[in-house]
Amino acid sequence: MKIYNYINKVKKLDILLSKEIAQILLRQGAPFTKSQIEVVIYLYHHQDQVVYQRDLPDVLGITRPTANGLVKRLIQKDAVKLIEDPDDSRLKRIKLMPWVIADIDSRTAAFVKEFNQMEGKMTKGFTQKQRDELDQLLVRAIKNLEEK
Repeated sequence: MKIYNYINKVKKLDILLSKEIAQILLRQGAPFTKSQIEVVIYLYHHQDQVVYQRDLPDVLGITRPTANGLVKRLIQKDAVKLIEDPDDSRLKRIKLMPWVIADIDSRTAAFVKEFNQMEGKMTKGFTQKQRDELDQLLVRAIKNLEEK
């Protein structure tokens, strides 16, 4: 059963990458957890778009209760705010607070350096062709599993 072998390897890689990311966040003094960072970074990269709280589970691959809990904690940290949609009061737009945007802007170079180092560590001994193939294979595997 190769699938069990694949699952274990992917799970192990996810755990190791999560630990590395947690260490990077700690070293950089980031005020958020890894899960909170995923929400914050998504919002940061979609500042020019309207993002609703209800969209987060689908775009981040998390459950609705998890998304709601993350947003609740980010509101408590004054990192995001919810804005009622003018056309539908049931919908809540989610926006980053200006201090978070400024903080990300000021830390971007340091984070890029750290993540490049992590990628280098993970792909140590790989040729550029192997790195590209790994990326293509991961994308393909994800796409295959997302098909209905």
